[in-house]
Amino acid sequence: MQVVVLGMGRVGRPLAAALELKGTPPIRLGRRETSVGRHQDLSAADLAFLTVPDQALSQLAREIHSLPRYGLVHCSGQVMNEAVGQRVAMFHPVMSFRGDETADIFKGCPIGITGAVEVVQVLTTLANDLGSIPFTLAEDKKPTYHLAAMFASVFPYILLLKAGELARQAGVPDDQVGAIFGPIFRRAADHLQLDHRSQGITGPVSRKDGRTLGQHLEALDGDADGQALYRLLTKLSIEYADLDQAAKQELTEALA
Repeated sequence: MQVVVLGMGRVGRPLAAALELKGTPPIRLGRRETSVGRHQDLSAADLAFLTVPDQALSQLAREIHSLPRYGLVHCSGQVMNEAVGQRVAMFHPVMSFRGDETADIFKGCPIGITGAVEVVQVLTTLANDLGSIPFTLAEDKKPTYHLAAMFASVFPYILLLKAGELARQAGVPDDQVGAIFGPIFRRAADHLQLDHRSQGITGPVSRKDGRTLGQHLEALDGDADGQALYRLLTKLSIEYADLDQAAKQELTEALA
């Protein structure tokens, strides 16, 4: 199979490296090649991955006059296929990319796939060859899917930043924050992966400890946003916890 990767950025570089490592060396087209129009005729290829920023996808697709056999593939979890162009599919790595990744980032990486049946089959096989974990999505559910990915990646990191801020207020040195909270964060992710939902809700909610909830709110005195966030997250914890109705009511009252 002949694959073209357009864009040698955060996703394109490791994707091209992973393809080559698994015996499918791609044609790499970076900014220099696209500036002279080498991407305009891709009819000799089977697939072309557009690994450019979301806002550049549709423009790049319009510049391609002759499509590959199976069409174009983008790696955005948010952009709808039809917004990019015709014969377009999605191949979205559920992973955050910093820019220093290697081919190994795709080993065990979940890949969300949408598109026509024929290209979905091709992309699923390709993902398996890379050692990834492919799963298919309905195109009209992508906005909710992307939102879920935000809740799983960006928002937990924001909470970790908040945890670091509170830890420093408690006297924990800056250089120890990551070492202290990284393991417990990864442990929480393990509970989700193993489907131990109720076991992942530890702390005062699991112990039905309303007194500690009050102490936490006192510790956030003067931080209105922090208190509001704590109340909201604790409310959700109470809803998800395996508790009887009386315990849930008692904890909810302790938040008031």
